[in-house]
Amino acid sequence: MAALADRDITDSEARPEPLRRVFRSRLFEEGLVVAIAFLATLYAEWRIVSQSLTFQTDSMIHEFWMRRFRDDGLFGDPLTESLLDTGYSPPAFRGLYWLASRVVDPVTFGELLPLVLQPLAVWLVFRIIRAQVSWRPAAWIAGALFLVPWEMHRFSGGHPRAFAQPIVLLTVLLLLSRRNLAAALVPPVGLLLYPPAGAVALGIVLLSTLAWDRRAYVDLERARWAAVSALGVVAAFVLTRLTTGSQDVITEAEARLYPEFGPGGQMHFFASSTLEYLSQNYSGFFLQESGSIVAVAALLLLLVRPANARLLRWEIWSIPIVALALFLAAQTLLFRLYLPHRYTYALLPFFCIAIGVFLRPTLEALSERRRAALVAAPALAPLAAFLALTVFPLGPRLSVSGFGSWLADAAPELVVGLLAGLVLAVALWPREPGGARTLAAAALAVPAALVTAAVLVATVTVAGGGRSPGAVACRDVELYRFLETLPKESILAADPLDANCIPIAARRPVVISRKLYQPWAVEYLELVRERMFASVEAFYGPSVSSVIELRERFGADHLVARTRGQAHRWSSMEPFTSEVSRLRRATETPAVERLPQRCLSWSGERYDVYSLACLAGEESR
Repeated sequence: MAALADRDITDSEARPEPLRRVFRSRLFEEGLVVAIAFLATLYAEWRIVSQSLTFQTDSMIHEFWMRRFRDDGLFGDPLTESLLDTGYSPPAFRGLYWLASRVVDPVTFGELLPLVLQPLAVWLVFRIIRAQVSWRPAAWIAGALFLVPWEMHRFSGGHPRAFAQPIVLLTVLLLLSRRNLAAALVPPVGLLLYPPAGAVALGIVLLSTLAWDRRAYVDLERARWAAVSALGVVAAFVLTRLTTGSQDVITEAEARLYPEFGPGGQMHFFASSTLEYLSQNYSGFFLQESGSIVAVAALLLLLVRPANARLLRWEIWSIPIVALALFLAAQTLLFRLYLPHRYTYALLPFFCIAIGVFLRPTLEALSERRRAALVAAPALAPLAAFLALTVFPLGPRLSVSGFGSWLADAAPELVVGLLAGLVLAVALWPREPGGARTLAAAALAVPAALVTAAVLVATVTVAGGGRSPGAVACRDVELYRFLETLPKESILAADPLDANCIPIAARRPVVISRKLYQPWAVEYLELVRERMFASVEAFYGPSVSSVIELRERFGADHLVARTRGQAHRWSSMEPFTSEVSRLRRATETPAVERLPQRCLSWSGERYDVYSLACLAGEESR
């Protein structure tokens, strides 16, 4: 059966002449893959790429400060310096943006980077399948499945994690191609771009040295290059420590003392049960709808035909083995390897690759038992969706009626997928040399696989949402224009929920913002916690003295306050959510709503800006 799976039934001599000419060129085919992936990514990123004040939300952490590469007068404040001292930005990542800043704004570069990295990752998936099986549609199936789970992708914004998939997939492709030297070089470079991906890539290189058909079960040539790769990773790690921050990472024992890591905190990590923990964002198995469907579909194909496991080469099996091993190691050394979910990103392309490899052999096996089973093959996608969204423990666990509503909403896309699959099945249905349709059971599995794959891709597309998540529009244009007129060294105090947009949209530092509250490093946590408590007291408390303290303690020059009658709803920000609630109950009119108009520097529809120097002078009288 494995031999049958590798045999290309749609023989190039029998393929219809127009299609044979189109697919004859590998360069054309791969170029078409990249072009489709580019256009799809451009559509998904269009809000961010086309609108000047719409950003991927984590750009407010990763890239805003890089504008000082073009203007060294920007972002020299203590908060930004402390953020950089945590080592949050790997050295090669910084270097890449520094080079790009010679010709383009770094934030803009980050917005454009997904248009390169995501098509690159899709192309790598495509090439990996090509190195694995000869049936040409398999690579298209895997590439399409990897392209459309937008809610699972981490490319948007061009942050360090955007390099995770290309680093791991490039390592696997080079190993499959026996380019051992090139594969050995990827992990050290990967560590400088995104350390978790470099660690996964190194694990794959090390695991690939195992050769079950050789004496001592070791490929000696690969073992030598794996040793070189390990030394390179050690050197890259030392370089990272020397060129970036060295603040101590918080330990599990320390983290458990802070409500920030509990159920009501911004970094909700610790949960009351294992299942609750595994299904939330920071566990590594927050698969959401699209990831759950892909995972369940791959598992279904493996359960229906366990022999599929033998179809994947060892280098590909190394992806989940290493990812899960590092996930477990990160759990054991909690936070010392940073968050465990960083190591599981590679599971998504693995599931897509597995489906591309497993689909046709599974249907061929079914066709040998009962040809009628092929008629029901397209039901694989709705079945996978049903199990993933209702039964799968790590999925959203919808009710049956909830899934019915989901399926009804997805019906138009599923019909389009079914029709597209039928068109492909007719166009690529194997023919005998004389022109007659090949009606053998194994041949019937080919069009059934195409229809099934098209419906599955449509299902995952619906689940993925069609657009990259996390786009945030900074709408207060007039406010940002005024703030940009202030001296570059000015530090602005604002409600932490309002302050998110100020650094990236107005290019001025803040006392603290919700996005900059990242409590993973001990020193940084102490600094931002003090600033957050002081800001909450200033914006929700009764005393003007608390407002002026923002100038005395943190060097704030101006205060950005919401106009009267507007209020934020705080949630998932313990211990500050409770503190805000307490102050609101105890304070009839917060101090920021009683500031003297003579200290007003600018007024708009939603915000007022006050001079803290003026307020300090008024208070001292």
